[in-house]
Amino acid sequence: MDAERPDILETACACSALRRAARAASQFYDLVLQPSGLKATQFFALKSIEEAGEIAQWKFSRENAVAVETLSRRFAALRKKGLVTARIGGNHGERIYSLTESGKEALRRATPYWERAQTRLRLTLGDSDLRELLRVCETAVQAAQKAERLRAINSITHRDRGSDSHPPNPNPIASRPADIDMHPH
Repeated sequence: MDAERPDILETACACSALRRAARAASQFYDLVLQPSGLKATQFFALKSIEEAGEIAQWKFSRENAVAVETLSRRFAALRKKGLVTARIGGNHGERIYSLTESGKEALRRATPYWERAQTRLRLTLGDSDLRELLRVCETAVQAAQKAERLRAINSITHRDRGSDSHPPNPNPIASRPADIDMHPH
């Protein structure tokens, strides 16, 4: 390594790098999908709902690491366009979404553009790098979800101890690095 250049692991912010890559990928897919009238996030939502048949908002949120509030706005826009419909489920008024006929048609029209974007990215990265990118992305999602579960457990534990207890460790992961397996089996 060049003595004058710092190690990227010491200077780079993983969150910033992931967000930058995600924004660039979204902009690229948005550009290629533009003739279809759908944004990448809308295409992905329609595709996911189609694959599930119908899906509860909380389940979509959990499976796709999207905040419920963000998802509410996205699904409201899709409802307004007439692409999805919602019904109230039996579990505490949950919203369950499915595609309308217009949504199925919009997805059908957009799919060749999405396939074009996929092909371009695959050709640019190559199969090996694309496979590695997808693996790293999934690992990052799993690590973040595990960190969130640990944060929730830590929060509950602190609340149950009462106000006279010691405050929780603000970084419980740092004190227990073995809690996050970066290479899930």
